[in-house]
Amino acid sequence: MKSANPENEYIPLDIRISVRRDTLRLIAEMAQDMGISINEVFSFLAEDSVIDLELLEDLNVIEIPNKCSLDDLKNELLKKRLC
Repeated sequence: MKSANPENEYIPLDIRISVRRDTLRLIAEMAQDMGISINEVFSFLAEDSVIDLELLEDLNVIEIPNKCSLDDLKNELLKKRLC
């Protein structure tokens, strides 16, 4: 995956995660179809899940309230998706 920051480099991480059997089966099938390893699938999924955070806003200015209602949370998520 290409990074917005050309100075970024890949850093190997040894992690241990738990997934359901069905999830692992789907990820294994995805890896086989793409001709890559399961580790690479997880790497792509991790990078894709956070890439927009870096590009959209500075995380240092995000205020996290002590509490909010479920409706408030839904509304904030909808606002983020519509931007």
